[in-house]
Amino acid sequence: MKNWIYKLTDENKLLKNKYFDFSEVSKKTRPKLTSFKIAGFYILIGGLWILLSDKILGIVVKDNTLFKQIQLYKGWFYVFITGLIFFLIIYRSLKSYKEALNHVLISYEELNVSDEELMALNEALDQQNKEIQRQKDALIISEQRNQIIVDGSYDGIWTWDLKNDDYFLSDKWKNEFGYELDEIGDKMLDFKKLFYPGDWKVLKKSMSIYLKEDNGIFESVYRIRQKSGQYRWIQTRGKGVLDEDGKLQRMAGSHTDITERKILEEKLELLAYYDTLTGLPNRILFERKVIELFEKNQKTAIINIDIDDLKRINDMFGRHVGDKYLIYIADLLRKVMTNTDIVARLNGDQFVVAHIINDKKDDIKKILELMFDHIRIPWKIGEDKLYVTLSAGVAIFPEQGTAFSTLMQDAEVAMFNQKENGKDDYTFFQPMMYEETLKIGQMNTQLRMAIENEEFVLYYQPQYNLKTGKMIAMEALIRWNHPEKGIIPPIEFIPFSEKTGQIIPISIWVLKTAIIQKREWEKKGYESLKIAVNMSGQVIAEETIVDTLCELLQIYEIKPGEIEIEVTETALMLDLEQAKDSLKRLRSYGISIAMDDFGTGYSSLTYLHTLPFDILKMDREFIKNIKTAEDDSFIYKTIIDLAHNMDLIVVAEGIETKEQNDFSLKNDCDIGQGYYFSKPVPASEIEKMLL
Repeated sequence: MKNWIYKLTDENKLLKNKYFDFSEVSKKTRPKLTSFKIAGFYILIGGLWILLSDKILGIVVKDNTLFKQIQLYKGWFYVFITGLIFFLIIYRSLKSYKEALNHVLISYEELNVSDEELMALNEALDQQNKEIQRQKDALIISEQRNQIIVDGSYDGIWTWDLKNDDYFLSDKWKNEFGYELDEIGDKMLDFKKLFYPGDWKVLKKSMSIYLKEDNGIFESVYRIRQKSGQYRWIQTRGKGVLDEDGKLQRMAGSHTDITERKILEEKLELLAYYDTLTGLPNRILFERKVIELFEKNQKTAIINIDIDDLKRINDMFGRHVGDKYLIYIADLLRKVMTNTDIVARLNGDQFVVAHIINDKKDDIKKILELMFDHIRIPWKIGEDKLYVTLSAGVAIFPEQGTAFSTLMQDAEVAMFNQKENGKDDYTFFQPMMYEETLKIGQMNTQLRMAIENEEFVLYYQPQYNLKTGKMIAMEALIRWNHPEKGIIPPIEFIPFSEKTGQIIPISIWVLKTAIIQKREWEKKGYESLKIAVNMSGQVIAEETIVDTLCELLQIYEIKPGEIEIEVTETALMLDLEQAKDSLKRLRSYGISIAMDDFGTGYSSLTYLHTLPFDILKMDREFIKNIKTAEDDSFIYKTIIDLAHNMDLIVVAEGIETKEQNDFSLKNDCDIGQGYYFSKPVPASEIEKMLL
């Protein structure tokens, strides 16, 4: 019994242990066996008590009454003892059960807490797993995106670990340049072998500038060899990472193939700085290079060269032949000039050379003489030989100026001065040349102002039928009504306007004004008279200007015989074939064509036969010395008869006396014009004559 109670006590102690092992308790606690033991123990004790207690009591107590009384007490004692034992057993068991239950509850609570902690930990782990998976997915996506960018980028992607000299190039870039993926090593030294000779220094210089300026972006342009052996232009851009000491550790960036852009830039540079026909530098590049010479204080001669007869070549053989001649001149100048000289083309027929002068005083003259010797050699075009001349002007740096614009102007002034004095030679600039140039410049400016401000007026000189004495026509003569100088005769400005090209707008104005004046007279009821207008050779030789004149005649609906165009032999000499076509076109509009001042030039009868003339105007030189009508002039009479045989009307110019008038009439001249009849007068005076 005691051992059994102790056993229960041990189990209770085990249960009292906060951290007991429930599995051990479960093994040691056997309810059925324990119950059998308690019941067997109780039956054994009870049986022994019943069997032995009465016998022992009977031996000890003889008295039957006392025996019964003690036996009663013995029964109660047994009941009490067994009740106490059962109480202790039940109490211990229930207490142990309660403690076990409490431990279970505590353990359950702790288990709940642990479970909650485990659940929280599990949730945290789950979140971490999800974050790890998200980062893993993001990393995969990022790697895929980067790969797409690398593969899909037009540029080549590169990274460079400077510390280990590891160099990465995207596969696409290698393929674009014709290389297999393993043909280019992973070191910068391998990539360096592909550089164009000398371009590695360009890259290193760009790297030094990048580290020095620390502007955040590295950039360099160089050439890389393709597998085919050709080189392509590459623009590299990137950014570097520095360590704590400021040393470059690694870089990353892109390669851009800019070969096409470089080719375009070269083409644009050719267009911007070179003449497309001859390949020579143009004025912009010439100025830049010459200024560099000036900055070095290099004594230099600026030679302005103008081709005298380019227009004649274009008119005779076509512009394509003229272009060939310009190329020929350009090649010749390259050949004659030294390697240090700068040859350029300024415009259509004008070239310029910057010649570096050595210590010899006559060096520039030798060069010029050599140049003219080559130019004077006939240029062969097919079976023809052309003798073309140049005019050149020279200005010296620094003796005659230190500014580029000044020396260019001086050389051009000297060149124009040479043209005025015979062409086919050169001349050195002299300050006195500016006086004439200044006058020309002032005249040019004033003429432009005169055209814009309509300062010109027309005077009219009547023409009379010598047989009837009736006014039948008049010649329109231009005058310049200068706001300060008054009326300026045409001899003072027409030759100049022909040189500058301003004769063209002046001629158009004269024709238009004469037509308008004629229409006004007709509206006032005056008799319709023919008006003659002079035309310069430049106007007749220019097809586009003739187009303008024809349009003008069409607009004002000119009828046959209303307008007469007068041209001189000199004008026809500029371009005989073009003049012939132009005169025929004008004549198709009903315009009469007259040869003016016949007898002052070559007086070629061929012109009269081949060109569409209606009228021949005899120059005043034929009759200026005539004293009487009986004076004999065989040439005068012969020309008139020849003209009549060709169905030409003959006009005698410069008739100033009655004797000259009678002489012209006697020799069958048709029309007379001169001071004998009337000097040139304004339109208002003509109206009085018409009345």
